[in-house]
Amino acid sequence: MSGVSQAVIEAGGNVLGVIPAVMVNEKPQGHPASYERQPVSAEGQGPVVLDTSAGPGKMQTVVVNGMHERKARMATESNLGFVALPGGYGTFEEVMEMVTWTQLGIHNKPMVLVNINGFWSPMRQQVDLAHQEGFISDAGRQLIRFVDVEAADVDSCGQRVVDEVLSMQSALAQRPGGYWNWDRSSKTAPDSSPPAPAKRSLPRPDDAPMDVDEVLAVDVPDLTFTFRSDLPPALEHCDLKLRRGSRCLLIGANGAGKSTLLRLLAGKRLCDSKARVFGKDVFRESPSGITYLGTEWAMNPVVRSDIVVSHFLNSVGGYRHKERRDRLLDILDVDLDWHMHAISDGERRRVQLCMGLMEPWDLLLLDEVTVDLDVQVRADLLDFLTQETIERNATIIYATHIFDGLQSFPTHICHMRMGTTVDKEPIVWPPTGADADALPPTDETDQHRDLSPLLSISLAWLRKDKTLRGEAETARGRRRGAQKDADTDSERFFSKYDYSQTVNR
Repeated sequence: MSGVSQAVIEAGGNVLGVIPAVMVNEKPQGHPASYERQPVSAEGQGPVVLDTSAGPGKMQTVVVNGMHERKARMATESNLGFVALPGGYGTFEEVMEMVTWTQLGIHNKPMVLVNINGFWSPMRQQVDLAHQEGFISDAGRQLIRFVDVEAADVDSCGQRVVDEVLSMQSALAQRPGGYWNWDRSSKTAPDSSPPAPAKRSLPRPDDAPMDVDEVLAVDVPDLTFTFRSDLPPALEHCDLKLRRGSRCLLIGANGAGKSTLLRLLAGKRLCDSKARVFGKDVFRESPSGITYLGTEWAMNPVVRSDIVVSHFLNSVGGYRHKERRDRLLDILDVDLDWHMHAISDGERRRVQLCMGLMEPWDLLLLDEVTVDLDVQVRADLLDFLTQETIERNATIIYATHIFDGLQSFPTHICHMRMGTTVDKEPIVWPPTGADADALPPTDETDQHRDLSPLLSISLAWLRKDKTLRGEAETARGRRRGAQKDADTDSERFFSKYDYSQTVNR
């Protein structure tokens, strides 16, 4: 606070400080040396105002009897609203009380948090969670806003903060005073909530060139990631940009980096390069609405224990999403009376998909999770996912090696090779124009196998990838496959002491 006060004074502004009587035993930190302690009025008799000069600006200190009176005076004196910098318990408490007063209609004043280096990100996550769980209404979610700032840019963020305050003030001014309409289901009570921020209607993924100013569903610029500093990068110079409503297929050989990329987009690991989902850093800001489904879930001993499926789904919130849950139960052909320890891997996979998809999601990351499904269930599931992207403008990134029935599913395909994305932007599918010209020619032997165009292109890519990988391995001095003239110590040992010839099989 003292730093902000001093900067305002030096810029010629006026500072009003409000402190409780208990804090006037010593000179308040940041006040000029000419400050002298003044007597405090009797309780209930109002404040004592100390007026001292400090350079080109003026600092005024108001001493009040208690914390509640302090906050009431600060709220009264505030013209535009409230801006909070990183702080401690007192800051947390004051932020929440001022927001609550706006919710109750005591005043109509904005609350903007300056999120320096992600300091307020946990607060944003808590507000989002309370909103998802129904404790904060849609209108209430708009009562607090965040301005993301890097520490190096603090000196230049002032106008952004002011613009956000003014924007929020304009929205709040449109509602009358008094209590808000909290019962959103009531048809008789007037809706006095401030309008939600206008949402841009983004065109379909293949309708128009990408606008550099639009908020993308996925924005991965030049991503490099390594698991350990002494290992080569697992991902290097990856680029992926997707609009909302896209269905992107990740295509690449085993070990190409598909799973690593999906886990980074899910926020499961921290990376230096910032991968952003819906405009937010996936690890530091954790945007809501991301669902990741991978194959490792079904191997967890907890989900393989004796749990009834109906109890299992309700324990993760199935009762809150009954309509979607029941629809997925029919699509995935799941029996609520199954016991998790007594069903097959494919049936367990169906339960996982029902669990992961029953809560509406905005970005779905699928990592080979349909590998155990039979043909009919997989086809019905793909139809459901396609409908979700069209009706809800949700986005899907799907890594798989099974191409049956996928010809019409993706809107984009992304080719990954040896830890990098081959193209700067994913290819629109089905390809036309320059995208079609850039695709590799298919192998002549594949043309007689009755393959879909998508699978033919994928085979051509993977065959080329294997050749390039082999060349890179040869340059390093060792490549996969049979090793000619290799005579290792273990080979010499077992050639003398091979007991397998004497064992009856």
